[in-house]
Amino acid sequence: MRMKIRTKIMASAALVVSLSLAVSGFFIYDYARDIIRDQSIKDSRTKLAQISFQLGKIQEQVAKTAEYIVSDEEITDQIYGQPGDSIESEYFRKQAVQEKLGRFVALGNFILNVLIVPPSGETYSNFSGYEDYFADYLKQDWFVKLKDERSAYSEPHSFFYISGKRQVVSYVLKYRPIGVNASADSYLVVDVAYSELSNVFLQTARDFEQIELYSGQGALLYAANEELPAADRAFMARALGPDADYAEDDNRIALADDGMNYGWRQTALLSKQTLFEKINRIFYFYVLIILCGIVASTVVMLPIIVGLTRPLIRLTNAMKRVAVGDLGTTVDIRSGDELEILGGGFNRMVGDLKETIQASVRSEADKRQMQIDLLMAQINPHFLYNALNTVIYLSHAGRSAEAAEVTQALIAILQDTIKTGEGAVRAPLADEKRIVDKYAVIQQTRYPGRFRLVWEVEDGLLSRSVPRMALQPLVENAILHGIVPSDADTGTIALRAYRDGPDLCLEVEDDGLGMTLPAAGWLPRGGAGHERTRGIGLSNIQERLRSHFGARARLEVESEPGRGTLARIRLPWTEPG
Repeated sequence: MRMKIRTKIMASAALVVSLSLAVSGFFIYDYARDIIRDQSIKDSRTKLAQISFQLGKIQEQVAKTAEYIVSDEEITDQIYGQPGDSIESEYFRKQAVQEKLGRFVALGNFILNVLIVPPSGETYSNFSGYEDYFADYLKQDWFVKLKDERSAYSEPHSFFYISGKRQVVSYVLKYRPIGVNASADSYLVVDVAYSELSNVFLQTARDFEQIELYSGQGALLYAANEELPAADRAFMARALGPDADYAEDDNRIALADDGMNYGWRQTALLSKQTLFEKINRIFYFYVLIILCGIVASTVVMLPIIVGLTRPLIRLTNAMKRVAVGDLGTTVDIRSGDELEILGGGFNRMVGDLKETIQASVRSEADKRQMQIDLLMAQINPHFLYNALNTVIYLSHAGRSAEAAEVTQALIAILQDTIKTGEGAVRAPLADEKRIVDKYAVIQQTRYPGRFRLVWEVEDGLLSRSVPRMALQPLVENAILHGIVPSDADTGTIALRAYRDGPDLCLEVEDDGLGMTLPAAGWLPRGGAGHERTRGIGLSNIQERLRSHFGARARLEVESEPGRGTLARIRLPWTEPG
């Protein structure tokens, strides 16, 4: 049974509309989910790293205070020297130690108490009259568990402070004083206010379903949610082992961060339901749009298709003849509607085609320049988005000085992008070096201490003309795809310029993650997430090289997994005019 063309068009149109809307909706939804998921993971890792940084500062100050105390000769002489020959002299000896310890406590407003316990069992503190309390204090489980440790932090426990009981975390250091012939160990206990630790988590705890902090001995130091469901707690315990910092199932994402001293470890839990709540509402709305679109397309297209069928067949046949080069073809349509106008327009189009071809040849140069301008414009929005996000983050974090520095660097880069004419295509290497240095200021703020730039350029080459905004995308790729994803604490990005025979070579090399190149001459053509950024940057540079520096100019990429990536731009030493 044969179907009429109008039936075929209706069925095909309904199928195309439904499938295209359904498939596009699925991919848009899946793509948006991946973007939200990846961005949430990156943001969460950044927040955990910020918390680790603040906790590390607290650890460093406590450790330095402890080091100063155990190395203080005056305290050592008073505690381990010859005992006084009277009660009065003993009192003044302990009073001198108390005053000295009080000065150390004053160095950190979060240190509540410092306690020294020599082998004799006598206690010395910045508080006087607490000897009996400290005798019982040192019998508690938290201290007994740490007596055999060289240095460690205890689990949270109570401490009787001036204004009442306070929760503290104690740093316990086992040592033998320098210059004293001691046969047994002494102990230094530094009691840190628990509120100092919990305050670090105040701003970020609400961004997670759960965030926990553990000591090196596995003791729970902090938990944002005391009533975490058992299934979530079991998932975190099972997924985040000693060597794991990421785990994911259908409902949750678990992260860990070990960027602190003394084996401290953070674990955090993200709920996918919370992450995808907004995108799920969009998905349901899109399903409704698909159903409405199918119905509307069927109702609207049916009468239109009936009127279009016959004239369109004649017009199609005429177009086929024109397509094979028969420019003398005409079509006669008398439908009394827009199709008749279309037929007349088609006849005029064929008559004007020869002139159009000639005009298109003349305008090809202008079109090519417009294409290059568009390629240049692809670089700035992505970079501007990242830079402004960094300024927003610094402003919210109260780091106004760094925000001002980033803003000044961004202004300097944007001033360079408004050049026109030849200056919009080429620039001295010295200008490119300045732009890269400004860009590095911005990225150093986003990823503090993660990379360093090393320039290896002779002064004589700084005046050479190179493609404008060619080095910055390569440095960006090295940071985002090489250095940041790698496990190294700090990476190096080397930038070189040298003459190689008839070529001027510009190189950007990193010692980061590296990648596998499928074939020689490979250049990525876009993708999801950061891979899309890499594709825009490399293909953009390649296109500009060919357009403005001749066929010899090219971009080369060399990389191996785990050994970094080298991007090399080759330019003719004598540039084409």
